[in-house]
Amino acid sequence: MILNIPHAHVASWHRLILNMADSMPQRLEFPEISTGPFSVVRNGKNLFDFQLDVPSDETALWLPFDVQELMTDFIQMSSELLLAGYPGCSGCGYRDDEEKWDESTHRKRIKNSG
Repeated sequence: MILNIPHAHVASWHRLILNMADSMPQRLEFPEISTGPFSVVRNGKNLFDFQLDVPSDETALWLPFDVQELMTDFIQMSSELLLAGYPGCSGCGYRDDEEKWDESTHRKRIKNSG
């Protein structure tokens, strides 16, 4: 996974990665950080789409919000989850309780809330 981060925010994201490493010492791979317009790329594909119009690619999570605000919120939420003990214990059942993500339903919800 590659995180493209605007230069002014790189230090905050490096801190988040270090906090992840401290919270999950068994983890051996972490996202790579590069400088550029904010995007999250895995296996050569963008995971998020920030445009205001509904994108045609349904494999990307549509987030039609201000990118600067999302970056700040993401760091805060991720830090709070790490402090709360995320990802939790192995075999606790929390993953079994989660439903599979449905991007079509998510997009309908966003369009109807605006």
